[in-house]
Amino acid sequence: MELGVTRGESVGLLMPNCLEFIPTQYGIWKSGAAMVQMQARASANDLLHFLTTSGATTLIYHDKFDDVVAGFADRCPSLRRLIRLSGARIDGAIDYAQFFGAQPDHPPAVDVQPDDLALIMYTSGSTGTPKGVRHTHRSWGTAAIVAGMEIGDIAAGEVFAHGAPLTHFTQIFVLPTMMRGGTTVVLPGLDVDLLLDTIERHRVTAIALVPTVIYVMLAHPRRTEADLSSLRTVVYAGSPMAPDRLREAVDVFGQVFVQAYAGTEPGFMSCLRKEDHRVDTSADVARLASAGRVMYHVELTIQDGDDNPVPTGVTGEICARQDGAMIGYLDSSKDDEALRNGWVHSGDIGYLDEDGYLFIVDRKKDMVVTGGFNVFPRQIEDVLMSHRNVAQCAVIGIPDDKWGEAVKAVVVRAVGSTVTDAELIALVKERKGSVWAPKSVDFVDSLPVNASGKLDKKTLKAPYWVGHSRLVH
Repeated sequence: MELGVTRGESVGLLMPNCLEFIPTQYGIWKSGAAMVQMQARASANDLLHFLTTSGATTLIYHDKFDDVVAGFADRCPSLRRLIRLSGARIDGAIDYAQFFGAQPDHPPAVDVQPDDLALIMYTSGSTGTPKGVRHTHRSWGTAAIVAGMEIGDIAAGEVFAHGAPLTHFTQIFVLPTMMRGGTTVVLPGLDVDLLLDTIERHRVTAIALVPTVIYVMLAHPRRTEADLSSLRTVVYAGSPMAPDRLREAVDVFGQVFVQAYAGTEPGFMSCLRKEDHRVDTSADVARLASAGRVMYHVELTIQDGDDNPVPTGVTGEICARQDGAMIGYLDSSKDDEALRNGWVHSGDIGYLDEDGYLFIVDRKKDMVVTGGFNVFPRQIEDVLMSHRNVAQCAVIGIPDDKWGEAVKAVVVRAVGSTVTDAELIALVKERKGSVWAPKSVDFVDSLPVNASGKLDKKTLKAPYWVGHSRLVH
């Protein structure tokens, strides 16, 4: 498919999971243009931010976004073409099928080079305004090769189902699957019933999901009825899984799991492979808390606050360099936040053990400083998730006159559970000590997620920090 734009333009692609997404993406690249990746679940303000900061000249969008897109033309000076999937109803919009049907069968060849800009991705905005991240054909191609060979272990004839948004990490498996003669199955949304039906009907061999969906699958009433015997690979990414819940998943689905640890800026960094998902010994179970070993194409180091490497076992910021990393932010004034001395700084805190396994302690900006002690929410969340009556949880810091910040847990109970705050506080106190124990627990029906399907701690924290001078991370 040809797009009809000129080399060097930026094209916004605002589509939910649909079959048109994939040929449109590659049509953009074949035209020499860069694709602006727009999460379908992002807010209208964020979508406008993506278009204006990227200088997008064209927006290709699904008709479900009519109301949102209607106000973009007057507010985005660079935008001069709207292409609408399912027919043009907005004044000035072009019908998708008619536009592409009118393109020449043999357009002039465009000389696309490996270091040309291919993709503008936006960070989730969990720590502030989403930042535009620039990737070239070289960096994106490196990521696709790694995804196919080392993460997805794509086999000939693979049937890969995409339940997570194609605007998130799952799209990286499309090209490797096609190159191996496989089948790509695109699901319209994150519906667990539909996912189970699809696995059975199409004999799906591989899927890529965020941990939240795996948790829902574990608790789903059809889990034991559905025929999932065709599955040989389940890739999870976006956030680690709680070790106890991961052990349960291995018991239920088998040793089919692969964890990919990556970031929008640094690219893929480490992988916990299928053979690492063992549950035979206590050491095996402990290793499930890791993000696996560093990938073959990556140099990775743990650095202190002065950007110096630290010894094995010592905690610091995870930094990496590789061909799959970004070349910089759209706003180059932000580059020093992540690019220093040739290393991409991930913003994650972790350490390497003596066997080379990477353990992620937490996001640097999620750390809670309470009474002068550094507390990492993820470690508390792992303890809470070990309780059989906890379905999901999040731990945050809230303002406190005595402690500076107080640890708060926000918990979704398992169906039918009446677990109390006192029980959960006592559990953390027993496992981690009083400093780590939540000062309070809120029970909710669900936790907020951002456009990428990740837990949205920024939204969770915001009400508690209203009126306080400290900025919400």
